[in-house]
Amino acid sequence: MGFLKKMMAAIGVGGAKVDARVNNPSLRAGDTLTGVLAVQGGSVEQRIERINLGLATRYRHDDTHVTHQLTRQAVVPAFDLRAGETREFPFSLPVPLDTPLSLPGTQVWLATDADIAGAADPGDQDHLQILPSREAETLILAAQRLGFSLSGSEIEHHHGRIAQELAFRPPHGQYRIAEVEMMLFHTGGGLDVILEVDRRATGVASLFTSEFEQRGRWNLGAHTLAQGPDAVARELEARIRALL
Repeated sequence: MGFLKKMMAAIGVGGAKVDARVNNPSLRAGDTLTGVLAVQGGSVEQRIERINLGLATRYRHDDTHVTHQLTRQAVVPAFDLRAGETREFPFSLPVPLDTPLSLPGTQVWLATDADIAGAADPGDQDHLQILPSREAETLILAAQRLGFSLSGSEIEHHHGRIAQELAFRPPHGQYRIAEVEMMLFHTGGGLDVILEVDRRATGVASLFTSEFEQRGRWNLGAHTLAQGPDAVARELEARIRALL
């Protein structure tokens, strides 16, 4: 009977289970995620080599969605788990500033997995709500002060790393543009912004295409951000008009 139980645990039947209990599933990018890892022993004693935690998301590649591990680290070292035993381990996990925000079409979750010697590795997923950092929030508020509304987002694989593109619709009848898109990268208390303006074509050009795209790079410094959304809105408007 003991041999059969070990064989079943090796394929994941009657083996250990892990459950991440998150204290703060809604938090800002740049904050720290905290909680407790609960490990429940199965029908046989098992050697847990390590327990790993990380953040994950999905991005679109061609016609499919690819799961991407944003971060991953070992948070619990090796230990022996007796049959039926329950062990709990507190954890804290930094959430990087450039973690994608939780918006329609974008999901971020905590991925938990345990490495078990000679057995199937159990795992767990807990969806999170990632809110903007203070810096990103100031820029989003600035766009709203100009009448733009956040209309969507998309995760892209950009120059070897994951980046989230935020799309904003302009106020009706203004700027003669269809959309403004931004990618935000945190740097030294400020933001490095890739700004793209989709401009409506007019005149003869409209016979061949409906939009032109203009892209620019904008370093939004900590000093300007500290002045609040109104100051950022003035600079954002100037950047948009320069691309028209």
